[in-house]
Amino acid sequence: MSQLSDAEIAEAATAVRRGMEVYVHREHGRMLVADDPERNVRADPEVFEIIMQTVSTDPDAYVHIERMPTDQAIQVMRDFTDRVRNQELWQNLSYALKRPRPFRTFKDELSKFPKNYERWRDFRQSRYEDYVRRSLQEG
Repeated sequence: MSQLSDAEIAEAATAVRRGMEVYVHREHGRMLVADDPERNVRADPEVFEIIMQTVSTDPDAYVHIERMPTDQAIQVMRDFTDRVRNQELWQNLSYALKRPRPFRTFKDELSKFPKNYERWRDFRQSRYEDYVRRSLQEG
């Protein structure tokens, strides 16, 4: 399989995090990213259909990078929380992960601490990039 550049890995990681369908051609590394119109009203249904038809003509030629499973995404949040040095934020994030809707609650708590919110975004991006690399290796 051809290698993706760091920029392409970052692009794929962002797309996966946003819930888009990501396919990478095994031979030449061409990446196809489709936003499902059933999940995102702003997605272009024609583009989605063209990409899905392209993939369906030879599905074995593509690696499908699936959304990160929920338990892994929550573990990313836990790992970040374990790195937080601010005691108040650490407590708020730990509590957020135990409450209903942990993704929303975690984000809301982080928004109260702008410096840490930027650190979170960098940390999360790095973990998603690792996830994409692993998915490509396993695919």
